Amino acid sequence: MSRLVRAAILTTLEGDEEFYEQLRGRGLLPQDEDSLEPDHVELARVTHTLVRELEVNWPGVEIVLRMRRELIDTHKQVEVLLNMLQELRK
Repeated sequence: MSRLVRAAILTTLEGDEEFYEQLRGRGLLPQDEDSLEPDHVELARVTHTLVRELEVNWPGVEIVLRMRRELIDTHKQVEVLLNMLQELRK
């Protein structure tokens, strides 16, 4: 699976091996390629867009990625709460 994930990441990065290595070097992708997961493809896509297209610097990327993770986590928590409310109303 990790070979497929690596290939998908490189496709997302338009074959940019240097950027792939930067992601690994900055700890955004695991050093051990056997640990790659499908979520890493989206992380690579978002990071590539921020750096290459929007010209966000790496400290800015780290802030955006942290805020993105927090937003996703919050969305999941709200979804759980909504489900709980729906169950209580039954």
